[in-house]
Amino acid sequence: MTQPTSDAARGPRAFVSFVDDAYFPGFVVLLKSLTLTNPDLDADFVVLHDGLDPAHVSRALALRPDLRFVRVDAARYERYVKGDASNYLYTKAYFILDAFRLTGYRTLVTLDTDMVVLDRLDELFELDAPLAAVPQLFDADGGRKLNSGLLVIDGSLTDGTFADGLDAIGESGAYELDRHDQGVLTAALDGDYVRLPRRFNWVKRATKRGDAAPADVAILHFTGKFKPWDGGEHGYRLLEDRWDAYDLPDADFLAAVGDLAEQGHLASTARATYYKERARQLRDGAGHAGAPSPELAARGEDVLPAAQRLREAGDFAGAAQLLERRALEHGRLDADYALALAQAYVAVSRYDDARVLATTAVTGPRAADAHLLLAEIAWTVNDLETARAQARETLALDPLRHKARLVHARAGRPRADAGVDSPTDPGGVPLAHAAFYVDDLGNYGDLLLPVAVRAAVSHVRAVSSWEGLHVHQVLDDDAVERVNQTRGLLVGGGGLFLPDTAPNGNSGWQWNVPDASLDRLDVPLGLVAVGYNVFEGQRFVGSRFRESLVGVVERAAFVGLRNHGSIERVRDLLPPSLADRVTYLPCPTTVLGLLGDPRFADPMTPEPAPRADAPVVYLNVAYDRSALRFKDDYPRFLREIDRFVRAVEGRAHVRVAAHTIPDERIAIDLYREHGTRVPVDSFFRLGIETTTALLRAAALVIGMRGHAGMIPIGLGTPIVSLVSHPKLQYFLDDVRHPEWGVRVDDRDLGRRLTELTTDVLDRPDAYRRDVHAVRESLLAATLDTLGPFVASM
Repeated sequence: MTQPTSDAARGPRAFVSFVDDAYFPGFVVLLKSLTLTNPDLDADFVVLHDGLDPAHVSRALALRPDLRFVRVDAARYERYVKGDASNYLYTKAYFILDAFRLTGYRTLVTLDTDMVVLDRLDELFELDAPLAAVPQLFDADGGRKLNSGLLVIDGSLTDGTFADGLDAIGESGAYELDRHDQGVLTAALDGDYVRLPRRFNWVKRATKRGDAAPADVAILHFTGKFKPWDGGEHGYRLLEDRWDAYDLPDADFLAAVGDLAEQGHLASTARATYYKERARQLRDGAGHAGAPSPELAARGEDVLPAAQRLREAGDFAGAAQLLERRALEHGRLDADYALALAQAYVAVSRYDDARVLATTAVTGPRAADAHLLLAEIAWTVNDLETARAQARETLALDPLRHKARLVHARAGRPRADAGVDSPTDPGGVPLAHAAFYVDDLGNYGDLLLPVAVRAAVSHVRAVSSWEGLHVHQVLDDDAVERVNQTRGLLVGGGGLFLPDTAPNGNSGWQWNVPDASLDRLDVPLGLVAVGYNVFEGQRFVGSRFRESLVGVVERAAFVGLRNHGSIERVRDLLPPSLADRVTYLPCPTTVLGLLGDPRFADPMTPEPAPRADAPVVYLNVAYDRSALRFKDDYPRFLREIDRFVRAVEGRAHVRVAAHTIPDERIAIDLYREHGTRVPVDSFFRLGIETTTALLRAAALVIGMRGHAGMIPIGLGTPIVSLVSHPKLQYFLDDVRHPEWGVRVDDRDLGRRLTELTTDVLDRPDAYRRDVHAVRESLLAATLDTLGPFVASM
């Protein structure tokens, strides 16, 4: 069996349960008991399901707001050879095997929903083994046969290889059929698993009727036909009393966990904040806990927020299925519901279904929203004429709808990359470039990135023309044909491995490429300086991203990722045979001044250090995904930034470098909350040549965005990174200067920024020499890796 890789960087830990409506009462008690007995255990909880009543989803999320819902691939298990078809578990018993397809976790612990947790489970996550379980109580064949009610799964078993082996056994029928999932696992492992003490899965039949369970039992498992929530079984009252102790009202549970949160016993800050607030609401009479009323569930008002929470958690397929189920049940939908379901369909690339639903809302109160959604769908599927027409319909109803103006302008461009000024040479080769091409007033880093990628390529080999493709548009047959007329397709750069920007079901990441289109490409494919841009706490849900990633890496002639942190995360998702294809290629913005492009080239003579009496220090703060960046502690962060700005007053002019319109907020908040004025330079409005000149002349750039650090480095300017995303730390580690970063949640952020800034101002030449050395090493890495690929096209 594959040996575990216990590196903590591989991802978080998680509990996993398969939950259906029949066993939902058991799941509620399992969740309550786990939370109350292990409140400080830092682990996620994944709910596998095959379609849950919306009221159950709503109640579950009220009990734990960060549950992750993942729909199982039921069709997979229909292909299994099975035993008695009259058994309720005929197919559902196998669904827990989908846990072996949950990538991105270091360790998974599966729990059946007829269990109650009575003691600590920490040591399960400390095991150094591919798989651990408790042997069956009866007919265990010397321990060869396991009880699958609890499995401890190392992340090394979730790359798809082991799961494919389980499918092969299931489809062949070469296992003990009446043991369902346990039979499949026993056949696959043949006894090769770590035996856990029985206390971690104490089945009911291990206790004589009338007796109590041993005092050290950690998990009590109510196997068999008679469940505690259905009245139990004669002779097992003492065991069922243990279950009943956790079958407390939802309000009492929330109050109890709120008390634990107040005492500092919860591992997750976000969960602690939630439970404290819920407990406060209950004390003040401002809210109620538990399932919504039957009337509310019947009308479906609870379904829309539940679906939104699934979307926010990245489970776009789950959101679509939840909404679709209610649509099928009720048959008639209002405009709000129709548009919500249409948006969910867009996120899973069911564009025709989305178009039909959105069209039903064009005559009602949400007409402007419906026309805008139709415009976005049309642009995504490359129907530009319809996109412009629908955008005009939106503006006729709502002239101030900014997004409609953007779609109208985007669809009217003669080429997707019309705004990218790229060097060309008639003697070169034609290339295609799929990238994120920003709208007017879009992110400054994304504006410069395609230019930098093309400058890096042109530095290695002359290019006669560029065929631009927007990564968020479907790579359809026409696009493939245009690409095949060139000498090669480059994809990137940027953090394209991200689940929640322009979600699609074709790939699961930002490049909207169907598998069939990938197969039809006849030219070399290369990923150029792509990043794994997932925040702490974010993850890809389901298997589509991994499947697409494997297909792309198999097809690509070159896979260059922009930092080693991204490389490690992506390699973990690939089979061993493909992992070595992923190589390091720095973001081209980090060598911008060395690429020979006259717009960015270093001056012939070194620029003098900024004047001692008026050096400029640029400050960049990002506000997208604020909850993930600031962890509900933004007021403290703002106080620390104010402390820093006031401390360096007189030594430097602090100015805001706004990469996007929301980035200007830091100046507004500093003045509103602390009376501190900071001027703003709106980089997204000023153009590339003006901004690069400003950055080159600055003494220091303090930035929270990745390109707020990489672009200044490329222009020779010192940086300090405000680390709110792993990619910033990845970059600093790559250039061997981790001291150039400060975490956003550093309790002494203001003082740390002041000390670093003062040191840069005191020793500007030394810092610029360090930056120059970093750029030279990054250029060498770029030429070593990108050069051979580009030269081969």
